[in-house]
Amino acid sequence: MALKNRLAKLIIDPAFRKPALLKFIFALDDLTGIDLVRALAPVKIMPASAELFQRCFAHFVAGEEISLYCSMELAKIAPDEAARKYLLIQADEERAHLEHFRVKLAQFGLGDDKLSRFVSPNFNKFRTTIEHAIERGDFLGALIGNNLVVEGLAICLLEYGCMDMRANSDEIAKFMDFVLEDERHHVRFGERRLLRMVEREEIDAAHAEDIFGEMWGHASKAIAEIPDVLDAMGLKPGELTEKARGYYQGRLSNAGLSFAF
Repeated sequence: MALKNRLAKLIIDPAFRKPALLKFIFALDDLTGIDLVRALAPVKIMPASAELFQRCFAHFVAGEEISLYCSMELAKIAPDEAARKYLLIQADEERAHLEHFRVKLAQFGLGDDKLSRFVSPNFNKFRTTIEHAIERGDFLGALIGNNLVVEGLAICLLEYGCMDMRANSDEIAKFMDFVLEDERHHVRFGERRLLRMVEREEIDAAHAEDIFGEMWGHASKAIAEIPDVLDAMGLKPGELTEKARGYYQGRLSNAGLSFAF
């Protein structure tokens, strides 16, 4: 293991296990305006200020809130009992993720009131688009919006955008893996349900392309709005956009769909 990884673990792992230290550092950062987190993390193991840390996790929390709402509402308009049961299980998993995030962040002194002001405007549009689909009883549109785009973007951020954090902290890696395992299942459910609809000729391909295009537009704009957050994760907006594009193309292909975007 590289020396910088060993040094980072001495700081970050204890802070995640006993977060009073990080809470104290964040409080001093707010009080003094000095980037104490930057001073303690010269090898970029986490965002370089308390605000950047908050902005990173604000998007994770917002994503979980969107997916919890959507999976619960999707269950109400599911076309069959098997889908309804799975979506209720998914809702329970999203609720557990959200609780886990909130408990951890509260230990750092970061409540919802602080986090809510840090979310990208276009990120919030994910929920609006999916809400409109649910209001129309549009299971296809809401499924694409939530189980492919929202959950897929979370996977891209956690897998591609947190490599430095993972390399330098066992505690952060465990925290992220807790969420990632379930998110992959949620995306696979979306793929398989879409493939089933394609095979049974129950899908309006033009509508599927329209709703995906709208959600992709929100995703690409949201990525462009947070270059500093992505930099703290070791990513550039253009790089994440291309990684996400490739990821979505793979998911759509698995579902028997192919869109130009």
